[in-house]
Amino acid sequence: MTVRLLVTTSVAASLALAVACGQTGSPVSPSVSPAGVGAVADGSTLKATAPAPIFPVGGIRLDTLEPVFRLGTSSARYTSASFTYRLQLQGASGQAVAEVGGLTPVNGENEWEIPFLLELDTAYRWRGRAEIGQDFGPWSDFATFLSLDYRGIVPRPPDGAWPTDGQAVLDYIAASFPEYLVTTATTAERLENMEFIRDRVIEAGVCGGLDLARNLKRGIGPHSIDAIAWRLPDGDVEVVDIASAFDDKTIPLRLVWQIVEGPSGYDPLPDHPGC
Repeated sequence: MTVRLLVTTSVAASLALAVACGQTGSPVSPSVSPAGVGAVADGSTLKATAPAPIFPVGGIRLDTLEPVFRLGTSSARYTSASFTYRLQLQGASGQAVAEVGGLTPVNGENEWEIPFLLELDTAYRWRGRAEIGQDFGPWSDFATFLSLDYRGIVPRPPDGAWPTDGQAVLDYIAASFPEYLVTTATTAERLENMEFIRDRVIEAGVCGGLDLARNLKRGIGPHSIDAIAWRLPDGDVEVVDIASAFDDKTIPLRLVWQIVEGPSGYDPLPDHPGC
């Protein structure tokens, strides 16, 4: 206790002496470098704000297993600087899932598409931070989301018997999702509806014993919007057009099973939910 009192008295005496001599305190000049001398309480060594997660956030349910993450940017404190960014994806309990660094922002945002499929119906959390070389800024708060869940999208038939004929599958899906068959205000809405119907047809058809999949145009992609691939028992693959005039948003969508000419590109839906 005596030592602390002596130190405090010494400091006070020094300050009094400085005032008596006409000296005034000068503020410490801010560093011109965004890199700090040492780590602060949160472990960061970069004088920067934390970036803000943009998407996905708020615990939303995604419609894909390959999301594109969007992260905002950080501001350097006291000076300007160009940062790269790191994104870290974890399971809900903190287990590591994926991490990527060296992201460069475009128009104030960083984008990164995960290069593998996430687990179905799973809770995740993610965060990001700015970096320069070996120095790094504070992590953002965690953002949360839920991955796609196929289960329960296509209703199970009351008697448990899935349709086994192509047109019967289409009729079943049309009756189950009439809201996706209506006219739309924009072409983009019509395309989204058609993609939804296409995937539900594949799911229900597989449950009925038909070997259905998405069709890759010209055998290499992208996926057809209104056509699917059907592998027959003999191994041949047919291309089936499942909608009439699907791109005419001014009329209701009509589902029709029609085999058409063209190279097939059989691409099964990932992680079929089962029947």
